[in-house]
Amino acid sequence: MTTPRPIRFDRRDGKAFFRNLPIQRFSLPLRGRTFLIDALADAADLLDQPDFAKRFIEDDVGPYGLELWDSSIMLAEHLLQSQATNLNLAVELGCGLGLVSIALASFGWKITATDNESTALAFAQHNAKLNAVDSIKFETLDWHHPPKGRRFDCVLAADVLYQLVDQTPLIECFRTLLAPTGVAFVADPNRRIADGFETMARSSGFDVEVVSAEAEKPEGKCTRGRIYRLRPE
Repeated sequence: MTTPRPIRFDRRDGKAFFRNLPIQRFSLPLRGRTFLIDALADAADLLDQPDFAKRFIEDDVGPYGLELWDSSIMLAEHLLQSQATNLNLAVELGCGLGLVSIALASFGWKITATDNESTALAFAQHNAKLNAVDSIKFETLDWHHPPKGRRFDCVLAADVLYQLVDQTPLIECFRTLLAPTGVAFVADPNRRIADGFETMARSSGFDVEVVSAEAEKPEGKCTRGRIYRLRPE
């Protein structure tokens, strides 16, 4: 794992830009606090920039982590309502803009925020500073190749089940990173491709509980989804 370099925004006429693309700031109320999250208004525009497009094609990833996804709001709200896991040693996979890690860390969680995409990690690091949260560790992590010898009480992930090919590696990553009595929480916006994830996780030796969840974005849009809770049997 390596620590990402801080990101720099250009500022013109009082507005922030990343590689000439406008930054959108979200204001999100969670458990009595308001969190500010900077994101790209349309991350797909990065694919029009040849150097970024080349890197994404070579690494077989897209700039998905640079937009605010509903599942991250769902997961943050769900975990902040649960006192049972508060203050645990946790790691977030695919943290993207960092909302989940930032919200939890502000309430005392000891958390490591990880992503396999350096630009997403840099955005998350920026957003942590924006919210005056300095207790998060930021590291790169590819869930296809999780580090051995590190164990966490909680493994967290939001909207990571969008490709069937990733679901088995994710389950194996949970097994590698979870402490024997640990728990993984996975938020999903009811994607059909994730419908078989519960069965897959059970067949891999996890006790699975699924609860309904929803998220409301600042513009008032409400998205319904589900939270998977996985415990090693």
